[in-house]
Amino acid sequence: MSSKLILIKPINWLFIAVLVVNLLLPARAQQVMPIPDPVTQQAFLLNSWRADRPNLLVFKDPFCSYCIKVIPKLDQLAGYNIYLFWAPILGSASKQRSSEFFQCQRPVSEAILAAVAQRQKPQCDGELQSDLMVQNTQYVDAYQINAVPSFYLQGQKVSLARLLEYQQSTAASVFGVKPDWQRFTKLQQLPAWQAKNLVLLIAEQDAGKTAQLLKQYQPEYVIADLTVLTQNPQLLGCSDNSDSCFSQKITQYQTQKQLFMLMFGDSLNLSRSSVIERNGTHLYL
Repeated sequence: MSSKLILIKPINWLFIAVLVVNLLLPARAQQVMPIPDPVTQQAFLLNSWRADRPNLLVFKDPFCSYCIKVIPKLDQLAGYNIYLFWAPILGSASKQRSSEFFQCQRPVSEAILAAVAQRQKPQCDGELQSDLMVQNTQYVDAYQINAVPSFYLQGQKVSLARLLEYQQSTAASVFGVKPDWQRFTKLQQLPAWQAKNLVLLIAEQDAGKTAQLLKQYQPEYVIADLTVLTQNPQLLGCSDNSDSCFSQKITQYQTQKQLFMLMFGDSLNLSRSSVIERNGTHLYL
């Protein structure tokens, strides 16, 4: 009886380690970022808080030249709850200046912003508010800030240009009409800060292309023909067009859709699919 030599390949521990890291990375990437609480982090709010506005976190270094130029533009961002945190990443002088802010009653007061803009030391002589310093550090560390200024909208990094673009789109006119978008919540598909276009109108003949059109244009609002809605119940947040979810939401949707279309008369219709860009420009597809 002949014997057979069986060779066992050594375990590649480096490969296993890399595999484990790769498996863990997606979970880390999907980590939910902390959003400030309007009560606990009230000291970092630049404006009054409103429940219907998204939360914007701004990170600045007191000696960052571009950060200083950006300060006046914060007044243009009225559509957000703005929280400002100090990220002293430019050296020891930045850390020292930032710590001085926490000797004031509020570390992001108008007096402090004015002092930063003028590159002056703030006139603060109170006791160091170590609890607020800890909160500030926690948010800087949680968002792993290594560049300033940085802007995070609902935990997602965005550019100032995108923020200003969204701000302008809320006031954009379409065919000379400025809709009150708060009246059309049932037509909304994406949060404004995630959308690339304002409105996507989907005609009956394009019902089969709905998923493709949504992916391509990423609209904040969708106006769709009834056939489109029936074939794509996910537009209403429903899994099927025969369940109670669909029957309830379709009525609400149709009411707001008719009101929206009524504002524009013959200027807007569903004979062809079209898109309304953020600046109000209407384009047929």
